[in-house]
Amino acid sequence: KQWYQRRGREFQTFQHYFIQINLRSMKVIAVLLAIVAISMADICADVAGGRAQASEMKNLVSTGIDNIMGDCYPNGDAFSALLNSPSCSALFYQGACYGMKAAAKYADVDVVTYGMLRDGVSDIKALGNLACDHVETCYNEVFAAVSACAAADPNFVDGVIERATEMYMSQAEAQLAAYGEANDNTIIGRLINGAMDRFTSVDSIKAFFMDNVDDAMIADAEAAFEAVKQTAANFCDSGCVDKTAKFVRKLFNAMNQGQCVDASVICGDCADNAAGFLARKRVPCCLQDVIEQGLAGAQYAANAYSGQAADAEAALRDLFADRPELIARAEEVAAYSMEQVECIAEVYNGVSSACA
Repeated sequence: KQWYQRRGREFQTFQHYFIQINLRSMKVIAVLLAIVAISMADICADVAGGRAQASEMKNLVSTGIDNIMGDCYPNGDAFSALLNSPSCSALFYQGACYGMKAAAKYADVDVVTYGMLRDGVSDIKALGNLACDHVETCYNEVFAAVSACAAADPNFVDGVIERATEMYMSQAEAQLAAYGEANDNTIIGRLINGAMDRFTSVDSIKAFFMDNVDDAMIADAEAAFEAVKQTAANFCDSGCVDKTAKFVRKLFNAMNQGQCVDASVICGDCADNAAGFLARKRVPCCLQDVIEQGLAGAQYAANAYSGQAADAEAALRDLFADRPELIARAEEVAAYSMEQVECIAEVYNGVSSACA
C-alpha cells in the first residue's frame, strides 16, 4: 500500500512538471508562431533590399518635410521624427515596400488579369490590418504636432505654403515645364501646361481657393471626413479586413474564368462571372455597409456639386479648344469608364440585399 502511495505521489509530481513543461513549450511555440506571422506579414521581406530602399526614401521624405515645416519642432525634435514613431514607421515601411513589390510585379505586364489581382489580395490584407492598427495613432500624432505649431505661430500655415511653393519652384517646376512643353499634344501634358499657366505664385493658389471653396464646401468636407473615420473604425473593429480579403479572393478567382482575361474590362464575361458568383455567395455585411455609404456619398456629391462639375468641364473644354482630337479621346475614355461603372452597378444591384 505504501509503495502504491509513493508511486502515486511520484506520478502526481511527474504530472505537475509535465504540465508545466508543456505550458512553457506552448508559450515558446506561441512566440515562434507570432514571429513567423510577423515575418509573413512583413512585405519588405518580399522585396530584395526592400527595407534599405524604403529607408532611403524615408530620408528623402524627411528632408523635404523638415524644410517645409520650418521651425515646427514637436517634442523638441525635427518634425520628420514623427516618422520614427512605431505607428507611422510601420505604415511608411510597409506602404513603401508594397509599392516597390507591386511596381516590380506589374512592370512588364501588358494585361492585368483577375488571377493576378487574386494573388495580390494577401498583401492588401496585410496592409489593411496594418492600417487598422496604426493609421489612427499616426494621424493623431501628426495632427497634434501640426495643431501645436499652428497655435504657437499664427503665420505657421502661410509659412508652410510659401516654403512648399519655393521647394516646388526650385526642384520641380523646370522639369515639369519641360515635360509639359514636350507633351503638349497629350491630355496629361496639356493639363500640366494649363495648371502652370494658372498657378504662378502662392497668391494665385490662394485666390483660386478663395474663389472656388466656400464655407458650405468646407463643412461638407469635414462631415465627409468624420463619416469616413467612423466607417473605417467600424470596418476595422468588426474584423472586416480578413472577411473582405477572403471574399474578394474568391470573387476574383471566380471572375478569372473563360473569356474574362483582362481586369480593366468589367462588362461582358467578367460581369457574368461575377454575377454567377454573387448569386451563390453573399457579400459580408461589414463590406456591404462600406459600399452603401460610399454610393450614398457619391450620389450626394454628384447632386450637390453638379454646377461646379459643369464649370470644370467647360474650363477643360476651353483649355483643349485647339485640340479637338484630345477632347474626343477624353470623351471616349469617360464614356468607356461610365460603361464599366454601369456594368458594376448592374451586377451589384442584382445581388440579394441579404448579407453574410
